[in-house]
Amino acid sequence: MNLIDRAKYVMCGEQGASNVEIIIWISVVLVIATALFLFKDSIVGFLGKASGQVDGLQVK
Repeated sequence: MNLIDRAKYVMCGEQGASNVEIIIWISVVLVIATALFLFKDSIVGFLGKASGQVDGLQVK
């Protein structure tokens, strides 16, 4: 069985759709986790500056 036949077999039926859905979810989660890890310092700095700005606001 060649690679295209294997892909068709995996995609057909409810089990195949479930497998593809799980693969997509895992890929999305890994991309988000990688982005958060790479931009960790920028995110922490942004939140630190934002909290300083919010603390400086005067509420009547």
